[in-house]
Amino acid sequence: MFLRRKPIAVHTDEDLVRLLREGHRSALGDLWDRYAELLYGVGMKYLKDTERSKDEVVELFAGLKDLVVRHDIERFRPWVHTVMRNRCLQVLRKHQRTDDITADLHMEDTDDDRALHEATLQQLENAITRLNSDQQVCIRLFHLQRASYEQVAARTGHSIEQVRSHLQNGRRNLRIILQRPPHHAQRHA
Repeated sequence: MFLRRKPIAVHTDEDLVRLLREGHRSALGDLWDRYAELLYGVGMKYLKDTERSKDEVVELFAGLKDLVVRHDIERFRPWVHTVMRNRCLQVLRKHQRTDDITADLHMEDTDDDRALHEATLQQLENAITRLNSDQQVCIRLFHLQRASYEQVAARTGHSIEQVRSHLQNGRRNLRIILQRPPHHAQRHA
């Protein structure tokens, strides 16, 4: 499923975590080789979606160095399993909220509700156009066209880390733009 190098059993997981904290990037690769398939399995158990599960594994490893620096990890395997499970549960909760909102919109699908929904979509589209070009492209590909991180990276020429950064910054900027009063947004548009 994921590309793996030949297994190296020289270091324990905890040694690799220590090396990763010290800045040894090869330790990240060794942890990937040991755990990418396992974590993909966890993703499939919860998400039941091949691409989303792969994306969650890639995202977890993209931020793994920061995580191991912030957390005191006694045993890596159960810790990383828990981190992956929690990521999946967050995805499911976010998806459930979206489904609930969509269901609410469809239950009262009057002309006024449809007009409000269309106006909200128009505001979102206008807000997207105010992002910088890299953020716009990444937001459109990932959220509107449902492309995976790898697909967005391939189409834009950015690394997965850059795609992740553009998406995070783009979502933050969208939230800021959409929270501004309408007269303020128009004045600066």
